[in-house]
Amino acid sequence: MLPATVIRRLEALGAISQQGKRLNGLFRLMENPILWYEAYANIYANDGATTPGVGKVTLDGFSEERIASIITRLKNGTYRFKPTRRVYVPKKNGKQRPLGISSGDDKLVQEVVRIILERIYEPIFETSSHGFRPGRSPHTALQQIGQEWTAVKWIIDMDIRSYFDTMNHDLLLSFLKKKIEDHRFLRLIKAMLDAGYLEEWTYHETYSGVPQGSIASPILANIYLHEFDLFMKGMKERFNTGAKRKLNKNYLVHSYTLRRLSRTWNNLKRKGASKKELREVRQEIKRVQQQRRKLPSGDPFDRDYKRLHYCRYADDVRHLTGC
Repeated sequence: MLPATVIRRLEALGAISQQGKRLNGLFRLMENPILWYEAYANIYANDGATTPGVGKVTLDGFSEERIASIITRLKNGTYRFKPTRRVYVPKKNGKQRPLGISSGDDKLVQEVVRIILERIYEPIFETSSHGFRPGRSPHTALQQIGQEWTAVKWIIDMDIRSYFDTMNHDLLLSFLKKKIEDHRFLRLIKAMLDAGYLEEWTYHETYSGVPQGSIASPILANIYLHEFDLFMKGMKERFNTGAKRKLNKNYLVHSYTLRRLSRTWNNLKRKGASKKELREVRQEIKRVQQQRRKLPSGDPFDRDYKRLHYCRYADDVRHLTGC
């Protein structure tokens, strides 16, 4: 568990973020050793936690001395991210996905950065965002769609190709600066992005993208697409018109018919009609009810009522494994 003082500082990040203020003191927060114990507890059991990156350093051998060494190097500016070791994993479509495996120390730094960023951004992320977020998944996206997307006539389904590989570093940092004014913390993230990767013992610089499999990549990907979520929120507000959809005339006709049949049935029963007559009316009521169930109660072609719905999700959970 984190001490109460650190918890209060972390919780304050979300409150300040919701107020629209920029945050500072994040790098100093990283100097608290307890935060590193929390980071280790979060990731030591992950798939790939002990998989070596460049330099063969894993999460094995975790100790106070190791934490102190990382914090000291961060404070004096001598900490250097190692390039990720790139491997390829098969995809369902037969192609291969590049996966970046970080060194053990880099994984710890990434997790501490992730903890802080999540505290800042989770309170302000849009409810339409379901990708790479705690407690959210394609299932929660489908639940939201089922509850809110009524009488939809058109659906546009988009997929971003090679998203993790093509994120623009300058844009990402500019988005981060909107909420963060701690320059040392931002420089640390930039160094993480610029670490490059090693493939078949050949070093490659990274001018864009974040490594798939990196612990910090999912939250950075969400921060990047949060700007698109806000754009769609504005578009939705401009597009939506009308307070309520007009009633569907065909639905109303069936409703009137059901009321008439119900009165007929009551009158027949009161007059002591035969079971056959009552049964015939009940069968007609069921038939009309079944027809009405197939119709929307509102007019789907009401020109004075428009709604735009938006939902974003990620269909691949492997980015969350923290390799």
